[in-house]
Amino acid sequence: MKQLLLGVVASFAVVSMIACAPVKFTKSDNQKLTVDDGPTGVTIVCDPRISPNAVTYTYAASGNPSLLSNCDTANINYEWIIKRSDSSVVNVSIPNLSGANPANVDLRTLGEGTYYIFLTARDPDGQKAPFTATTPLELVVPGSGTGNSLTCDPKLNGNLTTITLNSTDNNPTVSANCTPAAGSYIWTVTKNGSTITIAGLSGASSSPNIKGYGAGTYRISLYATASGSAHWQTSVPLTVTVNDPPPPQTPILCNPKINGSLNSLTVTTTTNNPLISANCAPSDVTYSWRVTKNGQTVNLPSLNDANSNPDFVALGNGTYLIYLTATKSNHVTYNTTNALTITVDNSGVNNLTIDCSPRFNVDSTAITINSSTGNPTLNANCNPNTVAYTWSVYRNGVPVTISGIGGATSVPNFLAAGLGTYYVYLSASQTNYNAYTIPTPLEVTVANVVTPTRRVTLAKDVQVTDNKVDIVLIVDDSNSMLSDNRKLAQRLQGFVNNLTSQNVDWQMCATVTHSQLIGQYYYWGASRNWVDYVGSPQWILKRGAADPYSIFTKTIDAIGAGWADTDDERAIKAAFWHAEYASSNTCYRSDASISVIIISDEDVRSVGGDSAQVFYGGELKQLEADDLPQAYVNKIKQKFGMNKRFTVNSIIVKPGDTACMQAQDSGGSKSHYGKYYAELSSLTNGFTSSICANDYSENLNYFRDRIVSSLASIPLECAPVGTIDVTVTPAVAGMSTRIENNALIFSPAVPAGHHIDVGYDCPRN
Repeated sequence: MKQLLLGVVASFAVVSMIACAPVKFTKSDNQKLTVDDGPTGVTIVCDPRISPNAVTYTYAASGNPSLLSNCDTANINYEWIIKRSDSSVVNVSIPNLSGANPANVDLRTLGEGTYYIFLTARDPDGQKAPFTATTPLELVVPGSGTGNSLTCDPKLNGNLTTITLNSTDNNPTVSANCTPAAGSYIWTVTKNGSTITIAGLSGASSSPNIKGYGAGTYRISLYATASGSAHWQTSVPLTVTVNDPPPPQTPILCNPKINGSLNSLTVTTTTNNPLISANCAPSDVTYSWRVTKNGQTVNLPSLNDANSNPDFVALGNGTYLIYLTATKSNHVTYNTTNALTITVDNSGVNNLTIDCSPRFNVDSTAITINSSTGNPTLNANCNPNTVAYTWSVYRNGVPVTISGIGGATSVPNFLAAGLGTYYVYLSASQTNYNAYTIPTPLEVTVANVVTPTRRVTLAKDVQVTDNKVDIVLIVDDSNSMLSDNRKLAQRLQGFVNNLTSQNVDWQMCATVTHSQLIGQYYYWGASRNWVDYVGSPQWILKRGAADPYSIFTKTIDAIGAGWADTDDERAIKAAFWHAEYASSNTCYRSDASISVIIISDEDVRSVGGDSAQVFYGGELKQLEADDLPQAYVNKIKQKFGMNKRFTVNSIIVKPGDTACMQAQDSGGSKSHYGKYYAELSSLTNGFTSSICANDYSENLNYFRDRIVSSLASIPLECAPVGTIDVTVTPAVAGMSTRIENNALIFSPAVPAGHHIDVGYDCPRN
């Protein structure tokens, strides 16, 4: 690409970032001459000038200019090419136009017009790559037909001077927008400061493949010429930024099942809690389960992680749909396409229950076998023993057929099925009996014959974990809440007492549902100071505060209700900006869950933007982006990451609760159903409670169910060979252990403050 000037103008390109303000382009007396590297990597460098240091010259009645090549290499060949404004080459020989520094160059013999001189400098020995000027020197022979009329306004995609291109964006169209139309267009480009040639960048308008040259910042400049005018040259280049494509994401694959293989199941008070399994690959994902009944989200804390045995019966009769969302960084999120179904039916429960205790080789729930040990004996141990047995086996989440398995007692041929780990499920049924389903599958690992075993030891201190909670209280202090806020502290007394009595490492900030004047400006989501609290900062009430209920009560009294300009209730907006100001208010800890409590007897902006709910004049106000539930959820994810545990509890007039609405209205101010607040609670697996309730604390979700103050099991590397040694210090009275699914189970769980030592043997692989 060295012959830039000999009748073929090589094209250079640039890319840009989106800008709002236009950039003005003007003529410039300073030109930057760029150089293209040669094949050897060493290039002749020149800086042509009209003596002493100009790039344009207009002839007068007398006197001629001299040209300077300013090249860094001696003993090279110089070629000076003259072109007209339309890029045509002047083939007339001009006296003195040769050598390193032509003197007394007279172009007046060519007649009136503007002429452009390009320099090419070559090494006759080929040791250096040649220099080829990308922008010329300009010499003007004045006359009635010459002037300065050419103007250009280069743009990207019609009206932009900067643009950013991501992997899915098209290359931009680069346009010169010259008036009158230019006779020649010389485009030059740098990428990250280095000159680069972009194929296809040419003429008045083109769409070169800039993205094909990789990620980087491209700056595009134009030098244009036209008959009867001096040149036009970019003063501020166009800018194109090409971003790296995002790394490819691996999809998370899940196959949620009930009791190992079922998509639906009916349970009663006499059946075991079902086993809900995610069966995800990879398995180290974040599991988020959601359960609905009649379209409403219900709270089931015991449904968590990859496997769990939640108690649906406690939720009452009905049909429950189970949805799973699994997330992991740099992976495509998995969302349930077909919900699992659990039906709780106690309408005709029999008192007769099948009781089974499946085991391998008399007393094992997990074993390792090989060709030297032989296949295990599988016993159902069901009472009564006349039941119908249904056995199913899975390997790597896929059902497999094992010959010989069946009935009350059998010797399944796992060895013939090959190496691997198999999970065995049992269902048993009989007329007039409640069915039995194994809550946790048996496990058998087929391994190669290995000797000897290897010893595995581990030591663990039992500690309290997952007990940090940041609470944000958002109080509606509008006129309609005057009577409610007087009772608010009393109705939340149980909540405050629970915080202080349980192993919750909590802190709490509070704000109100309207903007607040701080100094000379109004702010949304500003935290309120806690009355009589001596901690620092005063707006973060923390665990360990003396008499927190008194502080809580006095602060709610101070917030009050019915103040001027408080009737435009916007709790979600207040929460949104409270989170936005997290770095300033320090109400959010990086390792803590977030539990938000919204208390209001109206919807967002009173009627949630629904004209049908208007009662007072002026109640109907348009909702803005930061009033919407999903916008707040997105804000939390943006500020704190996708894996932040986060829930919103709404204490409101629940949609459809006419009795509560009538009770609220009897206070003299019209209430409204909190539809948007209920939606926000549903999105975050929070709880929606009635503002008419006597005690708000009973169902608030602040993750206390996730606080672990004891240890129920320890995962093992394998199904142990032989006995397992377990020591708990100090000892726990009445404690027993058993092995299930490669886990050591403690009964009862080991409390925090104890130390556990475990030793066992695994096959040496």
